[in-house]
Amino acid sequence: MTDEPLSLPPGFDRGLIQLIDAIETLRDALSDEETLTTVQAVTTRRRLFLALYPLNTIRQQLADTEHHRSQGDHEVVTWDGPAQALYHIELRLDRLLEDLSIQGYDHSSQEYSIEQTLETIRDHIVILQDALSEGSTDNSTLLEKLSSHRSVYADVAGRGVGDGRWLEYQLQRALMRWGYQAETRQHLFGLEVDVVAKRKPKQQQPTDWIVAQCKDWTSDTITPSTIFRLCTIAFACRAMPILCHTSDITARAEELARQFEVRVLDLRDLERGALPAPQVYKPSAELNEWPPQNNVRDYRGTLPVMFYGEPGKRFSYVPGFTPVGMDYDYEPIDTDRDDDTHPAAGH
Repeated sequence: MTDEPLSLPPGFDRGLIQLIDAIETLRDALSDEETLTTVQAVTTRRRLFLALYPLNTIRQQLADTEHHRSQGDHEVVTWDGPAQALYHIELRLDRLLEDLSIQGYDHSSQEYSIEQTLETIRDHIVILQDALSEGSTDNSTLLEKLSSHRSVYADVAGRGVGDGRWLEYQLQRALMRWGYQAETRQHLFGLEVDVVAKRKPKQQQPTDWIVAQCKDWTSDTITPSTIFRLCTIAFACRAMPILCHTSDITARAEELARQFEVRVLDLRDLERGALPAPQVYKPSAELNEWPPQNNVRDYRGTLPVMFYGEPGKRFSYVPGFTPVGMDYDYEPIDTDRDDDTHPAAGH
């Protein structure tokens, strides 16, 4: 982390505050809107939250800059309907992104990270525009999405507030079906691990060992702290991480999960015939966008310069493996220079 001040385009902080004001105004207005279908109401709450949370995080980053907010930074937002409000929001967002893209920041900079966050927020706005359009009024979509974990299974045993045994059990069953020996509620150095598993027989892959965190919250949201805790336990156990959830996940937490190759599973994934791969790419919100898309390993970056290139210093959950390719593949290392003997390293 650097202590250098952010070098953002002139007026960026003012435009950011006005964008937040516009989204908050829309959120407050739609919260009392009775004409929305159930699908639209659920999508609205989720997408506006996923937009506002990272925006407020950016605003917090700018809190210590020399710019002091004045009344002129805030504006009274008026609109005739949700479509006009979303158009207004999209214009402000595009203006901020255009100003950032002109600067051409380095991919490792905080400014570039802010630009990527705004790109993700634009995706949420596009999805919200589609949901609020006239064609998005079929409640069957909601039933398809929510019946698997909130309607059908709402009152099953082990799913009370603060319990969570039900989701852990579902993941344990899936792992056993995928060829693992799995146990729930294990402990590592005083920390509880929801599910641990090892594949039998082993395939000489990092996924031969797994630790998983299950989140079946009804109101709380999964934040980056959940991802950091899971990855810390995974590194300590020399295993690959899984997040199994039915709860909402913030945009930043979702991005961290991509960068650290966490397998994020929902209940539909537990119906699959094999362990799903991590999500390393995401769809583009643009039409005819042909340039190659950067993958999570590009966004994740590298080790600090002081460590980069030294023997044994590499990103890997399991010693004896090194990442290869652009997706999520690993390969065993024949000569493990870490002096860390491990079955998968060929010793």
